[in-house]
Amino acid sequence: MKSRIPAVLIALTVLFLATVPTAEAQRRMTVDEVLGALNPGQWLELEGVPQRDKSVLCAEVKMLTGDFHDDDWTLSGNVQRVNAEKRQVVVLGLTVQIPEDAEFESDVAKFRSFDDLKVGMFLEVEGTYLKDGTFLAKELEQEEADVDSAIEVQGRVESVDPSKRTITLMGLTFKLTERTQAKSAIK
Repeated sequence: MKSRIPAVLIALTVLFLATVPTAEAQRRMTVDEVLGALNPGQWLELEGVPQRDKSVLCAEVKMLTGDFHDDDWTLSGNVQRVNAEKRQVVVLGLTVQIPEDAEFESDVAKFRSFDDLKVGMFLEVEGTYLKDGTFLAKELEQEEADVDSAIEVQGRVESVDPSKRTITLMGLTFKLTERTQAKSAIK
C-alpha cells in the first residue's frame, strides 16, 4: 500500500498543476472587444480561410503579448509559385525571399533545400515582413495541409476597420464575423 501513495500524490499534483492558470492563459473576448482594443503595431495571430475576393474569412484571432522581434513574423499556406532564378516563392500572394542560409525542416517528406520546394506544398515560414511587402524567410517548414484550407499569419497589425470588421496584416485583409473566435493574453 505504501508504494501506491507516492503514485497517487504524483497524479494529484499533475492534475492540480494542469488546472492552475498560467501567465499564458488567454481570455475569451467578443469580436467587437478585439476590434475596439486593437491598434496598428500590435502583434496578432490570425487564422482563416482565403476567399475568392482575396480576403480571408477569419476563424480565430489571438492578441499576443511579449517581446517580439523583427524576425518573429510567420505565415502558413500553399506555395503558389516558385522562381528558382530569384530564390523566391509566393505564399498567400506574398513574395517570400529565401536566402542561402535559410533553414529547411519537415516531418512530412524530404525537404532540405530550395530545390525541394514545389507548387502546392503547404509551408510555415518564419522570418521578417519587409516594408516593401516581401517576406524574408529564415526558416521554412513543410507541413501537411489543413483539410479546411486554413491559413495562419502572425505579425504586427497594419490597420483595423471596426465598421467593416476587418484587420489588415501583411497586406492581407481578414474579415471577422460573429463566428470568429477571439482571445487575448492581455488581461
